[in-house]
Order: sequence, then C-alpha cells, then structure tokens
Amino acid sequence: MLLGIEHHLRFQYSAFVRESHMEVRVEPRTLPGQAVHDFDLAIGPHAQPSRHEDWMGNALHWFSITDYHDRVEVACRTLVETSPPDRDPQTLDVPIRGLPLERGTWDYLQFGGPVIRSERLQLLGDELQLPDCKTVGSVVGRLAAGLKDRVAYRPLVTHAHSTSEDALKAAAGVCQDFAHIALGLLRLKGIPCRYVNGYLHVDNGGSPSESHAWIEVWAPERGWIGFDPTHACGVDERYVVVAYGRSYADVPPNRGIFRGAADECLSVEVRTSPVERRERHHAGAPLIMDVPVFSEAPDQVAVHEQRGDEAAAQQQQQ
Repeated sequence: MLLGIEHHLRFQYSAFVRESHMEVRVEPRTLPGQAVHDFDLAIGPHAQPSRHEDWMGNALHWFSITDYHDRVEVACRTLVETSPPDRDPQTLDVPIRGLPLERGTWDYLQFGGPVIRSERLQLLGDELQLPDCKTVGSVVGRLAAGLKDRVAYRPLVTHAHSTSEDALKAAAGVCQDFAHIALGLLRLKGIPCRYVNGYLHVDNGGSPSESHAWIEVWAPERGWIGFDPTHACGVDERYVVVAYGRSYADVPPNRGIFRGAADECLSVEVRTSPVERRERHHAGAPLIMDVPVFSEAPDQVAVHEQRGDEAAAQQQQQ
C-alpha cells in the first residue's frame, strides 16, 4: 500500500514566550516491509532543524526558536510504501521456557516508566490465564481474546503521562494505555516486547485521523512481529512505524521546553490517504509555515511606544 500522510502540530501559548526548544519524532522508519519515498518537514516560526537518530535508530528532529512568539507549528508530509507482514503473532509456536536472553532484547524485558509491575497487573494476567501459556503465540492469543473485555477504549480517561497502573485502575484508556498494559503482561511472562509509535490508516472519508500505538513481540529466528492490543489483531499494511521504544516515554511525537509565563495548548491533526502509483512522483507544493516572531514581546513594544509618545508630549508642553 502506498500512503500519503500529513501530520500537523500546533502549540498555542496564552502569552508571548521568549524561547522554545523542541524535538519531534514524525519521520517514519525505513525497514523491511516499509519504505519511505518522500519526507518533508516545515516549522513556523522558521527554524532549521537538525536531524539525528536516537539509540534505537529512530529519526529525531531538534530545533530552537529564540525570538518572541505566541505559537509554534510543525507540519510534515510523508509518502511511504508498506507491505503486509508474513507472520501472525498469534501463531508463534516458540516456547516461552528457554527463551534466550540477548543483549539486544534485555531492555525490552524491563519494567519502568509508565509500564509498572503491580498486583493489578498480576491479577489481570491470572484472569487471562497467562500462567498456563507455554508459547509466545498463546500469550498473544489470550491478550487478543480477553484484554478488550477488561479494559474499555475510552478517550479522556488518561493522559500522555499516565501509567499502565492508572489505566488498570480506570479499566479504560486509549491505544497508548492498551500498549503499556500489553507490554507489562508480556514482560511478566519473560517475553521481550517493545512499544511502537506510528500511524494507522483508517478509511474515514477523509476526516482527520490520529497517531496510533501498538507493540511488537520478539521470538528467536522470527524477529520482531507486530500486534495491536487496542484492536486485538496483528498489524497489516495499514500500519506505518515511526519509532520503537521501551514505552511511550522513549518515543513521544514531541517533547520540549519553552521560556515564558504562559500556558501551552497543543492541537494535532493527522490525515492518511492511499496514493495511486501514477501520483508517486508528483510532489506537492512546498510546505511553508508563516508564523511571525518579534525581537520584543508585542505588549512590551506597545509600552515602549506609549512611553515615547508621553515623553514627546512633555517636551512639546515645555
């Protein structure tokens, strides 16, 4: 499948801020079964981002804005080609007992950050009868069959910094929470697993979509295989990988700081659409973000101008 993806982030501030320093992870990875043909990134106010890869090989763009501004906008446009995977994680007949501990998978067995080892998590594993599972595929199958009956998909119950324990207490959450709970259950069984941040194309008539999160499990000689605990299914060509991590804390789409006494409000819009092969080499118009900056905050400029007018009036009176 050839997909066109547009991702727009808008950071609005309640007052003018002096500086913003931000990193974004919005560039999809090129990997087996997924090839990025085009990627375009624009930032407003204008900034020249630096690109590098983190320790997991995810592309990261970092930039700074050092003049007064009341908003920051980031827009990216991607053309990516995906292929359906050749494995279903529920059919993995790899025995759990004796799974080799490899240096490259050790990090993905550890609890920490938003993935918490707790009594609630252990009880959920017992309810799903995970202790009886002997293979990696049987554990994934139990998650597919029972997790959605015990945790409801419900927005606004949790937030970006919620933990797996928060979602278990509420018995509800969004894709990020489903991923964290699934990671915790798999790690209880000693199965290496990782968090995936990316996009899921859904045919919704052109309406805005959202970023999505799922997981991958590891099995010797099979590699990493995707599973979506929110939809209780394996991944297919509609899924686009942006970044891998131990949890969401490793790979948020954006992270940064700003200097100023203001509140920040973030809005996000994602659009995905299939692209015809004949359109592949037809580049769109360049992305341009027209967001102004000021050497001084406009309210300060107004004060200076008012004081100047008052001084001139005084001189005329004298």
